[in-house]
Amino acid sequence: MSKSGSHTVGLDGEGDVAARLVVDLAALAANWRAIASATAAEVAGVVKADGYGLGAAKVARALHAAGCRTFFTAFTREAVALRRVLADVDIFVLMPLVADEAHVLRAHRLTPCLFDCEGIHRWIESSAAQGAPAHAALHVETGIHRLGLSPEALAALLADDTRRSRLDVTLLMSHLACADTPAAPANRRQLDRFRAIRDAFPGARASFANSAGTFLAAEYHFDMVRPGIALYGHDPHCLPTAPRVQPVATLEAQLGQIATVEPGESVGYGAVATCDTARRIGVVLAGYADGIPRSLYRPDRRFEVMVGGHRVPLFGTVSMDMMTIDLSEVPEDAVEVGAWVEVFGANASIERVAEQAGTIPYEILTGIGSRVERVYGGLR
Repeated sequence: MSKSGSHTVGLDGEGDVAARLVVDLAALAANWRAIASATAAEVAGVVKADGYGLGAAKVARALHAAGCRTFFTAFTREAVALRRVLADVDIFVLMPLVADEAHVLRAHRLTPCLFDCEGIHRWIESSAAQGAPAHAALHVETGIHRLGLSPEALAALLADDTRRSRLDVTLLMSHLACADTPAAPANRRQLDRFRAIRDAFPGARASFANSAGTFLAAEYHFDMVRPGIALYGHDPHCLPTAPRVQPVATLEAQLGQIATVEPGESVGYGAVATCDTARRIGVVLAGYADGIPRSLYRPDRRFEVMVGGHRVPLFGTVSMDMMTIDLSEVPEDAVEVGAWVEVFGANASIERVAEQAGTIPYEILTGIGSRVERVYGGLR
């Protein structure tokens, strides 16, 4: 690879980073308020997977300041960490390992979401052994066929008066499979099944809607909605009646080098990007180890990033720690080594990145690597 006029940046100091995820906590709080203003249901906050990759502690505090008082995590470990941050909220654990964690759940005032007969039995017995009520959420299957109490297991529970009386179901919940497609017939089928099940638990609150379900009609909302990705800036479907959400996260990385690559030379692994003319190539110091999908670059499709007020294309395969961009159309004095390159944010939506990579915004956000610095702003 022939280069001329090469300029390189050095990262000095143990704490220096070349990539950062800038999180706008004010936008996050505004998204929660926008959703809350559009529904009569309580709006919980789903902060699993480290707050969708943005940092659960910071995210939860911002949501709490906005008014959120109920949170969901995936695992008990996440919930314990959250309890250390927020003492005065309800925390539900979506996937508790009740056999091993009952004492932990109780010690930290966490509520398990039970989804099978074995878990229900163990929770009841452990509660009795400690002289405590068996408060729990009951997650029932209505059509997604993941975790959830099956119709057969539910019938057995309802037929067992002793076991049913010992289980205090404070929340009845299920999960939509196709809510991001509003016209999908599966939505109505699941809604009808959930309504029928709810009749058997008249004393329990009900929760059915995820982010996409929250943006459906109010009949899907019940007593509590559980938005996740919508809080972090992604509208699952742009319905005119849906609350508008703002981008929350910006992923950017520094330019580490700018060099001229001669005609006929190739850039990056596989030599899939070959220069037809001399090109100014910028090396961005972030790659797939940082959460930038390798699939973003395809010779037959243009993907652009933002640098110095200019949109420039990716040029060459994304590697583990770097990606390369074509600066040929940018004035030389407009961009210099050390400049920050926006991969997604205010100027390039996360939806566009996900579409180009053949995935969804959830995977992009939660895939941001741990060595990417999280920088917070928007709230004091």
